[in-house]
Amino acid sequence: MKILGLVAENYKRLRIVEITPKGHVVQITGKNGQGKTSVIDAIWSALKGSKAIPEKPVRKGAEKAKIKLNLGEYNLTRTINTNGTHTLKLENAKGTPISSPQAVLDDMLGALTFDPLAFITQTPEKQVETLRQVAKIELDIDALNAANAKDYDARTDLNRDIKRLEVEVAAITVQDGLPKDKLDEASVLAKLNNASAENAKAQQAFKAKQELGTELNRASQKLEDANNSITEQESEIKKLEAQVLSAKLHFKTLQKAAADMHPVIEAAQKAYAEAPEGAPVDVAELTAELQRVQLTNREIDKRTRRQGIEDQLRAKKAEAEKLTRAMEDRIEQKMTAIQNAAMPVEGLTFNENEVMFHGIPLTQLGEAEQIRISASIAMAANPKLRILRILHGESMDEDGLKILAEMAEANDFQIWMAKVDSSGKVGIVMEDGMVKADAED
Repeated sequence: MKILGLVAENYKRLRIVEITPKGHVVQITGKNGQGKTSVIDAIWSALKGSKAIPEKPVRKGAEKAKIKLNLGEYNLTRTINTNGTHTLKLENAKGTPISSPQAVLDDMLGALTFDPLAFITQTPEKQVETLRQVAKIELDIDALNAANAKDYDARTDLNRDIKRLEVEVAAITVQDGLPKDKLDEASVLAKLNNASAENAKAQQAFKAKQELGTELNRASQKLEDANNSITEQESEIKKLEAQVLSAKLHFKTLQKAAADMHPVIEAAQKAYAEAPEGAPVDVAELTAELQRVQLTNREIDKRTRRQGIEDQLRAKKAEAEKLTRAMEDRIEQKMTAIQNAAMPVEGLTFNENEVMFHGIPLTQLGEAEQIRISASIAMAANPKLRILRILHGESMDEDGLKILAEMAEANDFQIWMAKVDSSGKVGIVMEDGMVKADAED
């Protein structure tokens, strides 16, 4: 099915255009800004409706635009208002209205927006995206790529952690033959503290006994001094009769003091005899044992810390391996989807980065072969409504145009091409939104 006639009125730059195409290649020519592209766009707006109608579809100053297409089996009329709302009327060749007209058109439409020349000039990545849409791969490759990119970043972080943990593990050396659990450092420390407390008590007892001995010596000396004084006083009594009364009084005082010292001396002697010797406990062995326990426990702590890091390392490696498997699975899914895709041209395939033809990147093929392949893709994508559009035909030389014309004729296709040309001698010549001349006549 092809276009047998086009009438467009007040669409974009167009005033009134009526075209009855001849041959397989319809060239819409003229200078820039005269309405060439508007003719091509009018066809697509008429067929695709809301998906193709631009933001400002009506020519400035007009109230509405109208596009009519004669498709042979069908006649359609699309009326478009300035705000973008539109109505569609579709009739069969006998004039009978068709219900659900847009659904009927959608069933006929293929990849009408596929421009063979634009496809050739796209970047390899953009060509891959375009071909994916044409091949209608059901698998959401973009989602898989996004998931792989996310997992790749996550795996990169994991590998960074793995290297750090490996360095930490290597930095911790652990003695062989350590006990499984940490030793009871607290019990040894308690024994050492008890021994220290006993030694403190012994030292206090020894000091107390020394003080009691000093006090006994002091009391004994006082008694000896008192006895000496008594002897002296007895001698002096005879000599100092004048001082007898005073000496007797002093004598009695000394006697009383001496009598008072006897129980003090007896108590000091008893305390001294009963006081413990305060023999110290040898803590050297306990101190050595505590040092050995502390050293062993430090080694066990190192082993525990290293085991913890090793556990983290194993977990990180397992997580990284899981991410790698997930990424590989997605890549396999993509490759399977691509291999099972219904490619529009035999020998055509693609990967994430480029489109290839029989294993050779499309960008490395000659221009003529690229044109043939691109046109073949476009034709395969439009099996029912057999029309293609080219928006910038001036980029194609005579050889390329000849190739397209031959392919269109061989495959019974119709190519609508907008082309900048100032000669006025090529195709349907546009000027100020109207057909100025038809050089094909």
